[in-house]
Amino acid sequence: MNVKNRKCIRKLSLKSLYANRRRNLIAIFAIALTTLLFTSMFTIVLSLNASYETYQFRQVGGYAHGTFKDVSPEQAERITAHPKVKATGARKVIGITAEGVFAKIPAEISYMDANCTKWSYATPTTGRMPESGKEVAMDTAALQLLGVTPELGAEVTVSYSITDKDQTAFTVTDTFTLVGYWDYDELMPVHYINISRDYADDIEAQAVKTGLQPFRTDLNVMMASGTNIQGQMEQVDTDLGYTWDSYTDPNSVRIGVNWGYTSSQLESQLDPELVIAIAAFLLLVIFTGYLIIYNIFQISVAGDIRFYGLLKTIGTTPRQIKRIIRQQALLLCLIGIPAGLLVGYGIGAVLVPVVLRSTQLDAGITTISTSPVIFVGSVLFALLTVLLSCSKPGKMAARVSPVEATKYTDAMQTKKKQRSTRGAKLHQMAFANLGRNKKKTVLVVVSLALSVTLFNALCAFVGGFSMEKYVSFMTCADFIVSTPDYFRYNPADEFITPEQIEEIAANTKASLSGTGYAVRKPAYLWMTEDALRQDYARYESAEQLDSHMSRLEHRGNMVMGDTRIEALDNSLFDKLQVFDGDISPMLEPDNNAIAIAVSLDDYGNLPNPEYYPKVGDTITATYADDVKYIDSRTGELRTEDTPEEYFQAKLYGARDVEYTVCALVELPNSMSYRYGGIGYDVVLSVDTAQRDSGGAAIPMLYLFDTADEVDEAEAEQYLSKLTAGEFSPLMYESKATARSEFAQFRQMFLLIGGILCAIIGLVGLLNFFNAMMTGILSRRREFAVLQAVGMTNRQLKTMLIYEGLFYAISSVAAAFILSLAVGPLAGKMLGSMFWFFEYRFTILPVLLTIPVFLLLGWLIPCMMYDNAAKCSVVEQLRDAQ
Repeated sequence: MNVKNRKCIRKLSLKSLYANRRRNLIAIFAIALTTLLFTSMFTIVLSLNASYETYQFRQVGGYAHGTFKDVSPEQAERITAHPKVKATGARKVIGITAEGVFAKIPAEISYMDANCTKWSYATPTTGRMPESGKEVAMDTAALQLLGVTPELGAEVTVSYSITDKDQTAFTVTDTFTLVGYWDYDELMPVHYINISRDYADDIEAQAVKTGLQPFRTDLNVMMASGTNIQGQMEQVDTDLGYTWDSYTDPNSVRIGVNWGYTSSQLESQLDPELVIAIAAFLLLVIFTGYLIIYNIFQISVAGDIRFYGLLKTIGTTPRQIKRIIRQQALLLCLIGIPAGLLVGYGIGAVLVPVVLRSTQLDAGITTISTSPVIFVGSVLFALLTVLLSCSKPGKMAARVSPVEATKYTDAMQTKKKQRSTRGAKLHQMAFANLGRNKKKTVLVVVSLALSVTLFNALCAFVGGFSMEKYVSFMTCADFIVSTPDYFRYNPADEFITPEQIEEIAANTKASLSGTGYAVRKPAYLWMTEDALRQDYARYESAEQLDSHMSRLEHRGNMVMGDTRIEALDNSLFDKLQVFDGDISPMLEPDNNAIAIAVSLDDYGNLPNPEYYPKVGDTITATYADDVKYIDSRTGELRTEDTPEEYFQAKLYGARDVEYTVCALVELPNSMSYRYGGIGYDVVLSVDTAQRDSGGAAIPMLYLFDTADEVDEAEAEQYLSKLTAGEFSPLMYESKATARSEFAQFRQMFLLIGGILCAIIGLVGLLNFFNAMMTGILSRRREFAVLQAVGMTNRQLKTMLIYEGLFYAISSVAAAFILSLAVGPLAGKMLGSMFWFFEYRFTILPVLLTIPVFLLLGWLIPCMMYDNAAKCSVVEQLRDAQ
């Protein structure tokens, strides 16, 4: 028979809840603290991510999800109409200026529509966007460089090169009317000079008349979701019948994903270790909240077990008892969760700027996230934790019989009782009290040990960051000096000059110095067809690849491929990491030795050894004075009407040089061309390169190390002054900058981890506090009886202090064991995630917590007992009935 008694059960639940107001406050505080843990964690993580993404967007130049590149008007219209595309913004670049005042930070001259302007941080804060004719909008820094005061209506004269795709036509100097401007963002990679569509179309028409192809239009897009951007954009191409992986297919619409989005980076870097680490972290947080709330509900149910037994005698079912406990938990959540949300979000909002101030992200971009994920996620996790926590105590209350309930005590039954004739010792009594409810004791010890273990893991994690590895990866020398073209990865006819190198050398004290040279005449290296196919396969389909390979010059199974030859002064060969072979033959005069630059992974392994020639092999390089493309059908120079499949390179003044591969080396990126491409990267001595290229090796960079910190500081000061200002032709990078970035990175982890440890430690302390307090409250009758038979207040207090100290010592011992077990496993996982991490076992943080825990083990029982002992023994006996 189904009895409608939900209202009665609800009323009973409310009355029971109201009768235990003090215990309810503890439960509410525990729920609020657990919610605070989730909320502050989500707020910090999502706010840091939002700030990081904003920082990345500003470096990229915008926050559109991605770009469909070089689209026709018809393609743009079809892409815009696709259901996965939420919004689009078009941009047409017509030119660039990278000389004079714009030598360090170039300026792009382009037309942007309203959406593209917004997404590119180029919306005028004063004035408006260009609408017609020679109207222009630009940032204030660019105006200052041009010597123009930011005033609407001012005349702005700009000289720029008409440049699009890989074609350059002519230089234009025009005077525009300023109709809008905005403050310059120092993180932006370029200055945007925005023009009207009319002007862009007019310049394009002039360029086409000179033989150029029509300018490209890129379509920036916002997709339906910010996750799996790459997959969504590929799906759009597939649905519309386009390909996205070819530079030559006329039906190809290539795509570019904004790498500033964290989701884009995770999708490309996601591996099992990272997934496991994230899952383990979330489980740890949930378990931490579970420990405290479960302990509270378990103690609460144990205290009310006689009440539940009486309910069962009058017909209450186990299911109804579970419902009573669950309703009480949910009612407490109505107070605890909102409080935790508010306080947790406030703590997160306060801590985020503190964390950011220690990082390079602190550039006026602190973003406090208001994502619904923070609040919805925190509520769901808190509710899940509460429901899991009250589930087992509810089963215990539902399972107990009325007879067992009347005899129930907090102690667990033991198989055998031992008698002693020597009298009771206080420490023995305290130790025995901990064993009365082993489950509760274990929960308290584990919750305290978790915070210590996490703190120890954090110290091991941060202490394992190798500054030497990080700095050596970022730069291979104390100082590297060159022109802006080099640091912006632009090919140039001239970089740093010998005169500039001499001036720098004369004003700095170097323990090692040298110059890296670029070969500035056409040079090719003959390589196997299989190796060259590996390079081209990244950009072309199989059919296009076969066509391309057929147009290249062959000698048997060898194909003439592009190459990048870098020549080094002999002193710089010490900077190379030799993977195989020996570089000493390259130091001999009149040598014909060459080193192949290989790409090693973050751990020093060569992922594709079959791609490279072997040490001892003989390879041929072809140098030329010039190269032009001809029509393979006629042998004449190609024209704009020549189909691409008939393009063929013709070398003028070609000559072959045979080299012996003496070594496979890793060339530090910081002293290389800094960009890759098709074919091998190789290293020669400067004398050999000058001899074989006909004197075409030009200085590309100058680097040097210093003997000590004093010399390094003086060089830093000198180079800082030398390269200051927009008109300086030189730029430099130094190890000091890399060290600063490393320190900021390390400090960020230390702060975030320290905050998490503090919150989890607070949870553990609350569990300790709650266990001691509820233990004292539930044993008031026992304490009163002990006092009645002669135990003094001092002895009783000492016994409780022993209990607290046992808790503390047990927690430290458990943390020590957990650290021994978890440390090496966590170190291995972190080592696979962070290439500059070196695990070093440490137990010092655990040892440092011993005096803190001993103090708490003494202080908390004293406070609890002094509060509980205000009543007389008679009153305690009466209250305990």
